[in-house]
Amino acid sequence: MNGLVNSTTKKLVERDKTLEDMVLAMKKEIEELKGELTIYKIALNNEMLSSRSKQQAIDVPKLEKSKDARSAREVDNFLSTDEKHGGNTIET
Repeated sequence: MNGLVNSTTKKLVERDKTLEDMVLAMKKEIEELKGELTIYKIALNNEMLSSRSKQQAIDVPKLEKSKDARSAREVDNFLSTDEKHGGNTIET
């Protein structure tokens, strides 16, 4: 009976050691993956920063005043003068 207990204990110790080794290997791999992920994040962030379009000055031509430009007051005066002379509509 004592031999059976010793044999079982030995097997459990071996399994425990194997599990510890597996956990350590997984922790090491997780750390390596975290390092790679950090590198990819930095690379992606740098690419996004460099791909942003830089603002450039654009020359927009200024509108010139039309020779036929009228002020709102001139239009109002025209309309009220037209009404005095019997005009009801304005045709274009």
